[in-house]
Amino acid sequence: TVPKRLVVIGGGYIGLELGSVWKRLGAEVTVVEYLDRLVPGMDGEIAKTFERVLSKQGITFRLGTKVTGARHTNEGVVLTLEPSKVGEAQELTADVVLVAIGRRAYTGSLGLAEASLASTPSAT
Repeated sequence: TVPKRLVVIGGGYIGLELGSVWKRLGAEVTVVEYLDRLVPGMDGEIAKTFERVLSKQGITFRLGTKVTGARHTNEGVVLTLEPSKVGEAQELTADVVLVAIGRRAYTGSLGLAEASLASTPSAT
């Protein structure tokens, strides 16, 4: 079933893509992003245009905001949000929360050392 209220934590392209799909299916979608812009790996002008397009579709954005807590209630999941810098905490209630922040390669069981290969940590 499609949730009435969906919150996506993370303003990268994966979270935005999934959020836009759920919006088209009928969910009220809010994206919470710690930084003051979406898709930080992309060109700034493209990111602004992307935000405008998604806003016109009805997605709400909470940029420059961090999630500091979450608790399950009878009403759904209540997230505690605070500005990234300084400000008062607020609450946001959702039926479903999608965490789409960061990614990390899982290479522990690949046997890289046995193959004389070194790995370096990814910046994303």
